[in-house]
Amino acid sequence: NQTMALMFMRFLLALATLSTAASRFTVFANADDKHNVVRLDEDLYNRALAHAGILESQQPQHGDTITDRLRNGEAEALYEVAKSMNDSGDKISSVLIWHALADDGSEGDDYETYDAGLEYDYEGHVPSALALGFSYYDVDKPRSLHYFLMATSKKGLPHQAAMFNAGRLYLELEDPSGALAYIRECANLDKGHPAHARPQLSISCRKAYNTLSTELIENSDVGLEEAIECFPYASIDDFPLSNSKEEQVFHGAMEHLQKYMEVVRANSGEVNNSARTKAVKHLTVAIETLMKFTSSNRGNMSKLQIYLISYIIERIKKLRAQLGVGNSEL
Repeated sequence: NQTMALMFMRFLLALATLSTAASRFTVFANADDKHNVVRLDEDLYNRALAHAGILESQQPQHGDTITDRLRNGEAEALYEVAKSMNDSGDKISSVLIWHALADDGSEGDDYETYDAGLEYDYEGHVPSALALGFSYYDVDKPRSLHYFLMATSKKGLPHQAAMFNAGRLYLELEDPSGALAYIRECANLDKGHPAHARPQLSISCRKAYNTLSTELIENSDVGLEEAIECFPYASIDDFPLSNSKEEQVFHGAMEHLQKYMEVVRANSGEVNNSARTKAVKHLTVAIETLMKFTSSNRGNMSKLQIYLISYIIERIKKLRAQLGVGNSEL
């Protein structure tokens, strides 16, 4: 059941942590980066060797055998053996090996800034990170998301399936902005990195993006903060472009909303007329800026963006109305 599965995966995590304290290691090198090495404790290495022997007895070998490749320290061979171990039921060994391959020492970093166009130079083994994403999916969705995000963060090597699964998990975790960001990345990968995109997956992601956009318009109950976070990712055409004049105008309006919040925090409870005047001014500038933005860019915005910006404007107007004469509470 779900509880037992969760306990099992926590046990695997504990083992993965303890395995790093083992006294004897075998070193594997990543084929793409000889300086990026993987340390595998001897017991786990011997289990991998034993399974490799079984594979050799079942499958014809051409050139170097899987055992030869393991002894030569090939990380890719270790991943292949772990996958076979997992398929044959040895979940513990496979997950421990994938952790050794995937965990690059940067666990806990904010991989989500990839949404903003910043690529981490992830140093771990991408297929193993993806495998851990799937391994944890049913029992620990935040951890599953973490590994899918890691798999998207190899500089120059975007992973489309990891993007799609990250977007799917963001949606399941009720984070629509993350879902929009990663599903859009998946849908548009063929434009910037065609060699790493699969045509059918790009089509599927575009359909998923359009469906999500429609759902957010028709059945959404987003708050003001969520609407603001969704807006930059709410166009399949990536409007407004990063560092564009349009993006700067939108951010300028949000800065006035942020300044209003600073007034609120500094004057909780009873407020004087000076604080009220400042708060109203910031909200008014935000409203006027967003209305001009809408008028100038309606043809470039998606239906979801038009819906979101209209919602944002109405919510800000309500905040301003709360500061009317006779209302001394922010």
